[in-house]
Amino acid sequence: MDKKTFTIYDIAKATNVSPATVSRVLNGNYPVSKKTKEKVLAKIQEYNFQPNSIARSLSKKETKMIGLILPDITNPFFSSFCMKLEKYAQKKGYTIFLCNSMNDSEMESVYLKVLSERQVEGIIMMGGRINKSLTDAEDAAEVQEVMKKIPILMVNGEMDGVDCYKVKSDELLGMKMIVEHLVEMGHKKIGLLGGKQGITSTDIKVEGFRQNLVDNGLVYHPEWHIYSGFSVGSGQKAMNMLLENKELPTAIICMNDMIASGALVACNQQQINPKKFAFVGYDDSFVADILTPSLTSINHDYEKLGRVALDLIINAKNEQEVPEVTKEVTIEPFLTKRNSTDW
Repeated sequence: MDKKTFTIYDIAKATNVSPATVSRVLNGNYPVSKKTKEKVLAKIQEYNFQPNSIARSLSKKETKMIGLILPDITNPFFSSFCMKLEKYAQKKGYTIFLCNSMNDSEMESVYLKVLSERQVEGIIMMGGRINKSLTDAEDAAEVQEVMKKIPILMVNGEMDGVDCYKVKSDELLGMKMIVEHLVEMGHKKIGLLGGKQGITSTDIKVEGFRQNLVDNGLVYHPEWHIYSGFSVGSGQKAMNMLLENKELPTAIICMNDMIASGALVACNQQQINPKKFAFVGYDDSFVADILTPSLTSINHDYEKLGRVALDLIINAKNEQEVPEVTKEVTIEPFLTKRNSTDW
């Protein structure tokens, strides 16, 4: 025999109150006498009644869900941001609908459609199409179409022709902090490993690196600047290539902490003391703490990044007026100093 599904009307009939009164008890939006409330709650427990939260939220034109599309949840930058965003969302009564596109543009398209159908109240995008230096016109048109119904916010990225909310970590400032720290430690020969050309996060860091070498009277050595990617394996490959040079830098900046991890692996495999170089990472992920030596790294201020992103997207959804000056917010990063730059 099928188990009966109880409705709000069954609860009302069993307790001899109106459906509106049951609704008030469930939502807590209007005062109800203590006696009536206890009677209704007792019957709800007896019937094991579970209101359809989605139907209830749609009737109020809100789902309390925010979509988050990112390319790789295993990348510490994305996972660190996601954790801070979700923690703050819980405090605000929101749920994060996580969509991991696995670096697939077609999956991004699928998720944009899915999130629209689920009627999320806003979509936050990271990586993928918003990190391409050259915007794909079809990708941009797709995002613009979704924005007709749902506000979209981009973190550390943008698309030409798409006028949406943006929150970004100041990566130019981050590179300035790194170079100045290394100069203070006495380094004049500095290399750069990792990243990919045509990815905005890489291009911005490279720009900052080269400009700050000039500002500090240092020479840029193209043979010490090696693109490779963003993974541990990419870092290992880049470090091995760097070590083929006759003259070597004394300090090495890595595009992220994973690259730095791979660079240290390469040193160990070639029986090179890691203290031969000062290493600096980027993202200040959990990886930085567990490496030997522990890794000096730039922190994006994930907590503030997540808080500002969520507040902006909620305000946009509520159609609250957002001043143009706050439509694009830049967050100042900070340098976490550890053992890898002690020499």
